Amino acid sequence: SDALPGEALLWAKLQQEIERAATAFPGVVGVAVTSLRHEAGCAVQAEEVFPAASTIKLPILVQLLMRARSGEADLAQRVTVPAASHVLGSGVVAYLAGPVTLSLLDLAILMVIVSDNTATNLCLEVAGLGATNALLDRLGLHQTRVRRKMMDQVAAVRELENVATPAELVQLLRLLDAGQPDPQAAAQALAILKKPKVYLPRRPYALAIMSKYAQCSDEEHEQALIALGRMIHRWMGVLDRSNGYGRAVYDAAS
Repeated sequence: SDALPGEALLWAKLQQEIERAATAFPGVVGVAVTSLRHEAGCAVQAEEVFPAASTIKLPILVQLLMRARSGEADLAQRVTVPAASHVLGSGVVAYLAGPVTLSLLDLAILMVIVSDNTATNLCLEVAGLGATNALLDRLGLHQTRVRRKMMDQVAAVRELENVATPAELVQLLRLLDAGQPDPQAAAQALAILKKPKVYLPRRPYALAIMSKYAQCSDEEHEQALIALGRMIHRWMGVLDRSNGYGRAVYDAAS
């Protein structure tokens, strides 16, 4: 639909604020913000390919849910996490006394709400690395690639980095809202993304926020779908290569 009167001016102001922050910032940044109701939006280096950090966990989640829809995976399956699969970094599973037994669905939820790296790797084993990239290709997201498990230092040395662009992070959320690649899987993915997290600096009670935060070394990332009441208002993808800019952009876009 057409933008509301004056809304174009608000988008132009947001674009100026983001560009001003990007110019002043010493790192390399990329931003994409767009509205559900029409094609208005703003962007800074939205097509730039960045290390994806934990935002790559959303495509893994979607492919895992697609496996469940096709009967290739059972989300109710109980998984005892072997100690050999523990990896450090974000999450809780690797730090529990154990042995830890959780459903595949609960592992997927931990992958999103606390960005659990051990849970992510177990989910990726079921989803399949190649199958996840094939799904991304079917969705037209050709720059977003899953190339390694979490905390795989050997792969990292070989420069096999998980990557994405701000524009494709936003587009993936747009596709999920449109019920792609499958209505039930998309709805379940958004429901998981909506579960409470602790990362956003402020969350007004009137907003429903479906998001995935990521932080790795000096990089900070945010991918969010923001709904006001029953109307989904905007998607936001932020990637930066120096901590702090992502939060500045979130403040500007809020």
